[in-house]
Amino acid sequence: MPGSPFDAATITKTIRLVIDASVSLRAASRVCNIVDQCDGGLGIDAPCYDTIQNHILRIGLFLIQRTDRKRNDWIWLFDHTINAGSTKCLIVLAISREDYEKLTGPLTHHDLTVIGVIPVETSNGEVVCAQLEKLETQFGTPLATLSDRGSDLKKGVELFQKERPSVRSYYDIVHLVCIMIKRILEPDPLWDKYRKACSQCANFLRQSSLAHLKPPTPKTKARHMNFDREVRWASRALAILDRVRSGDLSDRQRLRLPPELVHKRLGWLDEYRERVAVWMEVIYTGKGISQLVRTSGYRCDTADRVRQLAEHAQCAEAFELIDRVAAAIEPMCEHLAAGESTPGSTEVLESLIGKGKRLLHHSGNSLTRHILSLATATVEITEDLVQQALSVCRMKHLRSWCQETLRPGVHVARREDLEASTEEVILRNRLGTQ
Repeated sequence: MPGSPFDAATITKTIRLVIDASVSLRAASRVCNIVDQCDGGLGIDAPCYDTIQNHILRIGLFLIQRTDRKRNDWIWLFDHTINAGSTKCLIVLAISREDYEKLTGPLTHHDLTVIGVIPVETSNGEVVCAQLEKLETQFGTPLATLSDRGSDLKKGVELFQKERPSVRSYYDIVHLVCIMIKRILEPDPLWDKYRKACSQCANFLRQSSLAHLKPPTPKTKARHMNFDREVRWASRALAILDRVRSGDLSDRQRLRLPPELVHKRLGWLDEYRERVAVWMEVIYTGKGISQLVRTSGYRCDTADRVRQLAEHAQCAEAFELIDRVAAAIEPMCEHLAAGESTPGSTEVLESLIGKGKRLLHHSGNSLTRHILSLATATVEITEDLVQQALSVCRMKHLRSWCQETLRPGVHVARREDLEASTEEVILRNRLGTQ
């Protein structure tokens, strides 16, 4: 390879170990050493972890800077990833409608193209609109966008649409459903009372023999996206409470579930038994709606298909959820012709961001140049791609991108500002410790 002592096959192997097999950078280097030893070598003919890292990032930079992917039928999926510190990064994935309509299942990482990895210190509607306009010059005007409609994303898309009224905006179905569930559950006076009772119950159970029955800890971020965990716990805890009362337990369960203690700690759930049944139906109705749109996308008949789920609903709240979601979907899909479809879920993007956080973990969850690995994670790593990317994108290009795009991360500021004090250095030297 130009500028590298390693051939494309070796570089491809090491990158796939990190991206596809979730092996750490150091472990990938060591694996290649072991393979070299098994092949009769000295065990030293492999890239070091820093070299592997640079290869991954150079490929990622090559992918987001390509100028040969301009087309007029892109569908853009985007969201922000927020790490420690003030920097936010807009991640934009794209798939053409032609490619999307050929799919036979939900989107995967390799179905998408990363077209934008854009870190910023401040994000609002105007900033997001400017970011989308910059991507437009490189990749063309999209047919549609799909996002969770966070405040800055929603405003940015609206500003972008003013000059491009043909661009459609779609709402991620999971976020849409969860927002509607939130509007149904939170006005219920028993819901807030139940959640407070769960917190008290968790405090009692945490250090007891019934710790395995502890309610889930409520999420501090996007709490409405995690209501299902809290409701499922109540349903399952009531089921085990009933089994304890009836004596329908295995020998092992009888030993760890003393009836008096179980009733003392979980008996309070009887007050919520009827409401838990209603909440469960609401939650699983929402899951049914999400699954419908996740697998088939948004189509001209999606709202009608959602309304058909009412055939299986029993409580008023489930009917209300179906009506609310169908009413929100209808205007989004009215411009779709028969046979046309567009993605309805950004879960594949959230999954990719989660994969990126694994690759970012060693940097203290601070946003660093490793964010480029997200782009590399969406493509099939082949020798042809490795040769093309590393021939075009050299280390000087990677360094230049980092200098122009990123500011020093939290880990750098911590190292500079929380260095050892004079007193600590003197003490170390006097005691001969490090």
